[in-house]
Parts: sequence; structure tokens; C-alpha cells
Amino acid sequence: AAQKMLSPLLRPILGIPGACGLGIIASFQSTDAGAGLIKAMYNEGLIDEDEKTVFAMFQLSGDGTITNYFSSGAALFTILTVPIGLPFAVILVFKFFGANLMRMYIKYDSAKSSKKEVA
Repeated sequence: AAQKMLSPLLRPILGIPGACGLGIIASFQSTDAGAGLIKAMYNEGLIDEDEKTVFAMFQLSGDGTITNYFSSGAALFTILTVPIGLPFAVILVFKFFGANLMRMYIKYDSAKSSKKEVA
């Protein structure tokens, strides 16, 4: 169900199938849970190496930061001068930015490799 519902959203935004949506949700709670789900999907052949790499970049860039922000940083919420959601939104934007940067690198690298094979 997640794959059918989330593929139209995740495929254009991150280049990963909707099945990775569960891994994304799990990675917000625990980096290990997200990594475990994605490893299982890769081992079952639901995602390929490039999709696994893009997801890893999405997960790497901020999951620990999110966890620390909402757990340890909660003590500072009373003195924040910005809305609580703003730092969280900035983290999410850069997670998507980092994953798409990795997508561009993978496309660049595969195009470069295919040119070498033709030559």
C-alpha cells in the first residue's frame, strides 16, 4: 500500500520508490530502524544500489540532528526566538537537498562511465 501511495510522491522528489516511505518514517525515529528497513528492501530486490545510496544520503543528513533537537533541545524551546518548527523545516529541506545532490552525482557518474565504455 505504501509503495502505491508514495511512489508518485517519492519518485519525482527523491528518485526512490514508495516502498522506501516506511524507511523514511522509521528513520525519523531511529536511524537504525530506517537503515534496517532499507537493507531488507535492497536484499529483497525492491530497490537497487543507486536508490539505496540516495536513501542513505537522505537518512545521513540530519536524522541524528532531528533526534537531538526534539529530545535534548526541548529544554531550550522556551527561549527560542523562532518558531519550533523552523529549525525542523530547515533540517528537512537540507535532507532533500542532500539526497538530490547525491542523485545528480550518481547520474553524472553513470553518464561519465557510459561515455568511457563507448570510447
